[in-house]
Amino acid sequence: MTRLPDLPLELKVFATAILTFVGLAILMGFTYIVAAHHATDQSYGIHASEIAALYTGPGVSPVTLISLAHIHLLGLFPLFSIIGFIFVHSSLSKWWRIILPIIPFVVFPCDVTSWFLTKYVGFGFVYVTIGAGATFICTLGLMILISLYDLWFGRRNVVTR
Repeated sequence: MTRLPDLPLELKVFATAILTFVGLAILMGFTYIVAAHHATDQSYGIHASEIAALYTGPGVSPVTLISLAHIHLLGLFPLFSIIGFIFVHSSLSKWWRIILPIIPFVVFPCDVTSWFLTKYVGFGFVYVTIGAGATFICTLGLMILISLYDLWFGRRNVVTR
């Protein structure tokens, strides 16, 4: 398997464009959450009660939650796959390349499940929503940064023929 530092220039540029685009999309999503869900006292910050209100408020039906889950699961699958595929070509040790790309696939279903649990079981599950969301976003960010660094600054293998 060809490692990121050893890719030809055209693939490095293409991978950089993908990673940069997804990184910007993640930053925009986080900015949206902070700006759209700021506290009632007009301070900026994400409060658990406001996150819970997204899943428990009036008009939030089971059909709405199922629709959101469907859209998010199908929409994020390609994102997790593409970033993970690029990352597994990094120069990190095998175990990092196995574990990190799988984390979003494990924690995001926990995130989605916690939406329903927050609505139907109790407020405390909102902390699973927050923790799982933070985990998959941080994991994606870490994989993006490591991949970008490895693409352009990683040690190339010297091939002698």
